[in-house]
Amino acid sequence: MILDDLKDYGNPRCKLQRLVRDGAYTQVIRGLYETNPRTPGYLLAGSIRGPSYLSFEYALYRHDLIPEYIRLYTSATFGTGKVKRYETPFGRYRYRDTPSETFYMGVETIEEDGYEYRIASKEKAVCDELYIMAPIRSRKGLEGFLYDDMRIEEEDILSLDRELIRKLSRGYHCTSVNTLRDYLDEEACR
Repeated sequence: MILDDLKDYGNPRCKLQRLVRDGAYTQVIRGLYETNPRTPGYLLAGSIRGPSYLSFEYALYRHDLIPEYIRLYTSATFGTGKVKRYETPFGRYRYRDTPSETFYMGVETIEEDGYEYRIASKEKAVCDELYIMAPIRSRKGLEGFLYDDMRIEEEDILSLDRELIRKLSRGYHCTSVNTLRDYLDEEACR
């Protein structure tokens, strides 16, 4: 869009380079520029690589499930087959694949300051995190991961939407997500 606006210049790419040098634009990645250098990095995550949504540790932090501040914008993609990382003036980004069958389930679109971004629900972020871990087959292993390693509060896990977890578990085809589903069902029966 910027090059289209600069099409009347003799060399639009040189003009763009001068505008970047002069601070009118900040290059995020090749071919992507931002006019406001103070834009929060999470607002740009979906533009850097898409389709994607914020998830994993970053979404867990945003939903107040984990106590640590996350300095890395972690997002989910599908169909790429690899982890992709970007270092930008707006922060560090990491993109990982999740199953395409569940990609759009449990994801919310939020509008903020003229930007739109997508972020996983609490349930989806927990499932995404479990999806990338080594298989967890036991209740004890799941509790150790969630409560000790991730430091999520037990009441936060027990308050997750069991129906959404059930729906997600059918698409993840993941032992750890199935273990979470069974754990929540057992706890609901107590």
